[in-house]
Amino acid sequence: MQVSKIGVISASLALVSGIIITFSLQALPLMSDLWSYFYIFVILLIINGIVFAYLLDTDNNVFALIAKSTAHGLFFIGGIVIFLCMYFVIFYPLQSMTFESFNDCSISGKLTKNLQGSEAYSILYVNFKYKDQNMLGYACQSNQNTNQLGDEPYPYKFITNGTYYNCEKPVRDQSSYDVAPRAIAFNKRQRVITNTQVNYYRSRSSVNSGKLKGCQPYNFSQVKIPSWACLDFNLSYEKLTQSQKCYVNFYENEDKAKENSQARMDLRGVNNFAFVSFSYPLNYDKDGFSYIIIFAYYPLLISFDFIFYLILLAFKQ
Repeated sequence: MQVSKIGVISASLALVSGIIITFSLQALPLMSDLWSYFYIFVILLIINGIVFAYLLDTDNNVFALIAKSTAHGLFFIGGIVIFLCMYFVIFYPLQSMTFESFNDCSISGKLTKNLQGSEAYSILYVNFKYKDQNMLGYACQSNQNTNQLGDEPYPYKFITNGTYYNCEKPVRDQSSYDVAPRAIAFNKRQRVITNTQVNYYRSRSSVNSGKLKGCQPYNFSQVKIPSWACLDFNLSYEKLTQSQKCYVNFYENEDKAKENSQARMDLRGVNNFAFVSFSYPLNYDKDGFSYIIIFAYYPLLISFDFIFYLILLAFKQ
């Protein structure tokens, strides 16, 4: 097997263009991860060069040029479609949200519901100060906060009231969790957190084992926060109640969210609210994102040289 001059040139162009494109994307959320696996891109580039040099004589055969440009063109189209769709549909909407940091945030209320047997989800009532005003924010706890991107309910999505979800899995009867909020004494054993307006109790009754067909609409609140943005459901009482730093995004309509937060509106009944996270950047499926980088983004960069082959073909005509 001889070294292909055209192959070396195309590989060099792919490497240079890969560095330039990756560097230019650094302003986007999560794109710094592209450098973490860049050595894999170099390895794939070398393997690609060896395979095509063994199979196709692009230096002397026009048909070999056509075959390689076609193959790389298909890789390019497939890679760019998969990468852009996965990135801008799954990761970008949540990770691109801007947050402002605040100190001395405290959780003062908690209301939990089992969502169709697929997720234990808690609304957390968070007190924080914004421009010397006492504000009420909406955070969450979930036992699915480390779910992978393909798991249902999708952990990267805001779910609105009335939206049907989790439809491919059996639904469990959740009536035992439909307990109306009621005032009770502050009791550490029951892991209840006092709210300045009302105390909330989390039912500990078991989920009925009976299964229903189909799916049901989400109706626990007007908006469900993505599970990736939630605290771990098993977080200890001590850690949950201690004052800590938090990050706030005034969700959807900023002015209305500030108004609702200042008025301490019931978080279950509003579409615009102070969305609170206790970590920033927000959590995401790191393994899933790495697979997208390796199997979509890097093949896209490697096949970028199909433009070079098309130019060569044009000159050979």
